[in-house]
Amino acid sequence: MIYQRHIPREELFSAQLEMLMQNGQLPTVAAHLIGVGAAMVMFWPFMETSTVLLSAGAFLVLLLLRSLHMSRALASRAYRDHPGWVYCWLLLGSAATGLAWAGVYILAAHHVPITMQYTFLLMILMITAVSVGFSVIIREYFIVFLFTAVWPIAWWSLYRFWEQPYNLVIGLSLLAFCALLVVICNRAYSFFCNMISLGWERESMSRELGQLTTSLRDRNRQLRSARAQLTDLANIDELTGLANRRRVNVALQEELERACESRSNLSLIMLDVDFFKPYNDTYGHPAGDQVLKQLAEIMLGVTGRAGELVARYGGEEFILLLPGASSEAALRTAERLRLLVEAAAIPHGAGGAGQRITVSQGVVTVLPEDHTRMEHLLTQADEALYSAKQRGRNQVIAAA
Repeated sequence: MIYQRHIPREELFSAQLEMLMQNGQLPTVAAHLIGVGAAMVMFWPFMETSTVLLSAGAFLVLLLLRSLHMSRALASRAYRDHPGWVYCWLLLGSAATGLAWAGVYILAAHHVPITMQYTFLLMILMITAVSVGFSVIIREYFIVFLFTAVWPIAWWSLYRFWEQPYNLVIGLSLLAFCALLVVICNRAYSFFCNMISLGWERESMSRELGQLTTSLRDRNRQLRSARAQLTDLANIDELTGLANRRRVNVALQEELERACESRSNLSLIMLDVDFFKPYNDTYGHPAGDQVLKQLAEIMLGVTGRAGELVARYGGEEFILLLPGASSEAALRTAERLRLLVEAAAIPHGAGGAGQRITVSQGVVTVLPEDHTRMEHLLTQADEALYSAKQRGRNQVIAAA
C-alpha cells in the first residue's frame, strides 16, 4: 500500500457528512425545540391557539423527519454508499427549517407587539449564530439555513421599511449579519476540513505502519524459519536424516560438560558396517544408500530417552550418544542393536560367511572430569571398534 499524503475528495466529503450527522443531530433538534417552546410562550397570548399549536406541530414533525433521516443515514452508512442523496436531503431539511422560521416571523409580525416581534427575531438570530458551531462542517448546509431563515426577513424588513420605524435598520443589519456569518462560516469550514484531513492522515499513517509492522513480523517469522531450516540442513545428514558429524561433536561437548557438572555417566557407541565397501562394489551405491537408511531406522528404534542422539559420523560409520547410561546399559543397547541388524537379514553376498549385513561396535563409558576431552572419548570408542573388527566383526567391544 502506498501512503496517500492528502485525503481524497470523496473520502473527505463522506467524512464531513458523517461528522455533521453525528455531532449535529442532537444540537440541531435541541436548539430548534427550545426555539419552538419559546415561540409558543411568546405568541400564545396574541395568536389563536389552533394556529400556534398547528405551527408548532408542523415544526416538530419537520424536526422529527430530519432526525430520522440522519439516524437512518448513519445506521445504513448511506453517507458512504450514496453521499449525494444524503447531501441533498440534508440541504432540503435545512432549507425547510429556515423557511419555517422566516415564515413564522413574517406571520407573527402582523399579530404581536413590536417588542415581541423583535424578541422573536433576536431568538432566530441566536439559533442561527449557535448553528455555526455544529453545522458548518458542510458549509452549504449552514448557508442554506442562513439564507432561508434570515435573508427573507432582511428583505421583508427593507421592503416594508415605512411600516415600522426600525425596519430599515433591521433589514440592513440583517444583511450585514449574514455577510459576517458567511465570513465566519468560511473560516470555520476550513478549520473542520483541516481537522478531518489531519485525522484521516493520522489514521492512514497508522494503518500503513500497522501493515508494515505486520509485514516485518511475517518477514521475521520467515527469516527465523529459514534460519532454522538452514541450521537443520547444517546439522542433519541428507541421506539418513540423522544428525551429522558437526551436530554430534557439538552435542558430545555439551553432554560432557553437563555430565561433569552433574557427576553422571556418559556412554558412546561407535558403529561401523562390516564389509560395506564390497557391498557397494557388488550391489552399487544406490543399494548401499538404502542399507544405510535401513540401519538408521534400526538405530533410532533402540534409542529414545531424553538427550540420546544417533548420528552418521561419516561413510558407513555411526555414533550413538547415550547421556546417563552406565557401562552395562550401553553394552545392552549395543548388543540389542547388533541383534536387530542381524534379524533384518539384509543380504550381503560379498560379506563373508554370514552372507548378510552385520555391524561392529565399540562402546566407551566415562564419568567425566574437568580434564576429560571429547577427542579422547572418540579415540577410545574408535579403538574399541577397531578391536571388534580385529576379532572377527559382528561384535560389541567395550573400551578398556
